Amino acid sequence: MTSLSLRGLRGGVGTSSLLAATGHALHSLGERVLLVDMCPENLLRLHFNVSVSEPGGWARAMIDGEGWNTQAWTVEPGLSVLPYGRLKLEEQDQIEQHLLNESNLWRRRQASLAEHFDWILFDVPLRLPGHARVGPCALSLQIVEADAACHVLLQQEEAPSEHLLINRFDPVSQLQRDLLLIWRKQYGARLLPLNVHQDEAMREAQAFKKPVGAYAEASLAAQDVLSLATWCLTRRLGTV
Repeated sequence: MTSLSLRGLRGGVGTSSLLAATGHALHSLGERVLLVDMCPENLLRLHFNVSVSEPGGWARAMIDGEGWNTQAWTVEPGLSVLPYGRLKLEEQDQIEQHLLNESNLWRRRQASLAEHFDWILFDVPLRLPGHARVGPCALSLQIVEADAACHVLLQQEEAPSEHLLINRFDPVSQLQRDLLLIWRKQYGARLLPLNVHQDEAMREAQAFKKPVGAYAEASLAAQDVLSLATWCLTRRLGTV
């Protein structure tokens, strides 16, 4: 089993939509995939037609003293999503403290899931260090947009280690093209050799509660994400 985490450099860069799309793309390539929402916003489930009113999830189960591994939704055979659950702010704080105190919790959970899935994909929050402790990840991607805010935040990073993936890239934008050239020079191998282009199909897919590959298979964003899934597979196989 291989684990992959996606984390936005800042909020609003499309991390959850991208994770949902990547999980669907890996599944379309014959992989068994579990997507895990580590974010209290609990939005990942909405990409897989889980009802907005559904309160369940792994964090909700921990608060209620129930089994976390009974909260996954099977989207189709070989593709499942594990929501975070609906929690009050004080309950989110309880989960954060629990995860800080028990830093190996998700390492053990990964081990228990290894025989059932080829991939576990984590949607990791930005500023909750306990929630970000998902155990060892073979691939960790930081999601950025080619804009001034992300450029400044990249300059301020203290110990950068994750691969960088540019989302919502618009080749018509002179600013984005310039930043891409600068980042290629500055970050070299950290920057993935592909971008996910700006595509209205990605926003429409979320509105239709689907990953973009299920909503618009021929769209540019879906093809980009399929390339990303292929890149992930080649990294796992050690051919890149």
